[in-house]
Amino acid sequence: MSIRVNYDLIAPHYDDRRRDHAADARLSAYLAWRGLAAADARVLDVGCGTGKQLAANRRQFPGMRLIGVDFSAGMLRVARERDAGVAWIQGDAQALPLASGVFDYATNQFSYPHIADTRAFAREVFRVLRPGGRFVLTNIDPWAMEGWALYRYFPEARALDARDFLPPADLAGLLGAAGFTGIDVTVAHRSERHELDALLASASKRHSASQLIAMPDAAYEAGLQRMRDDIARGVTAVESPFAVLTIQADRSA
Repeated sequence: MSIRVNYDLIAPHYDDRRRDHAADARLSAYLAWRGLAAADARVLDVGCGTGKQLAANRRQFPGMRLIGVDFSAGMLRVARERDAGVAWIQGDAQALPLASGVFDYATNQFSYPHIADTRAFAREVFRVLRPGGRFVLTNIDPWAMEGWALYRYFPEARALDARDFLPPADLAGLLGAAGFTGIDVTVAHRSERHELDALLASASKRHSASQLIAMPDAAYEAGLQRMRDDIARGVTAVESPFAVLTIQADRSA
């Protein structure tokens, strides 16, 4: 695994309301498409973190078999406290400690840049899916949001993401090379207005974004000072693009 961020250190602080989840609508659509009863489905979340997505899924589908895998023991401790009905497993996404061909549906949400060998990760997800299974990957798309407020004040964050993220076409190609078919790429764009005082308060909690933790201390402090300087000049708010990438891919039946 990558050491972009040591999540064991920040697990107690990571679990804030901004990261709340509703039940996965794409999972519901997949079950309907397959005609698969929730109680017969086996669902995997790779890089599950503190388990909010799987816990939300279980509230909607209480009989579903749900498994979360994460590299961080600290994050999994929080997940277990959240929902003891999910199977939480510590493991490496590059070599999943799971049998082959056992899952109907797998997700990876906002975590693949922490995996050093993305090709191995794609192969592993393909391996553990059953024929007819589906994989859904979700993350920000740095290539479509160069003007993001975080990048504006912390240019080192943009450099980190350019290093650790793949352009959507490259990521789709990697999934295709692993054996996936029916690959669908969508990018949802929106514009956000950030009150600068609130943005400074959020960024001052360094765990609020992995980019802030991963950059050198001097770069982090310089970014906070840029915000303070803008506030002192009378800047009250900034407009910020934001883009979320979703890639859906299937293992052929």
